[in-house]
Amino acid sequence: MTETSNPNPTATMTDVVSQIPEAAREFVRKATETGKERAARVHTGAEGVAATVYDIATLSLNGSAQITTSLMKAAHQNVEATLGMFAKLAGAKCMGDAANVQLEFVRDYGKANVEQVREIADIARKGYGEIEKAVRDGYAKVTPAKAA
Repeated sequence: MTETSNPNPTATMTDVVSQIPEAAREFVRKATETGKERAARVHTGAEGVAATVYDIATLSLNGSAQITTSLMKAAHQNVEATLGMFAKLAGAKCMGDAANVQLEFVRDYGKANVEQVREIADIARKGYGEIEKAVRDGYAKVTPAKAA
């Protein structure tokens, strides 16, 4: 069995380093510099992703709040309309008047609900459009442009 050892056991670390060719040292310097540049780019990209996620979360939260507000407003309007119909029914003199009050209520209630649904759909459409734009813009910021 042969033992591999340092041919010069008394050599110092300085002597060993001085035996490394300059080309190898330059390779290590360049690799270190390249690694630092890449780490900086990754860090910048991560900051961009975080900013995009924050923007999307903010837009989503705002859109949800607007939809919730519209739903509560619609519920309030529906309750008011229903209570108004009961007040009119109480004043009906005959079954014909009561039927007319009921038909008027159904017609107006239906129209109001269609408008409420349209309003909420518009809010949702606008919100999702803003979120889509934020995602596209954020993606464009953090991905390198392809050479054409």
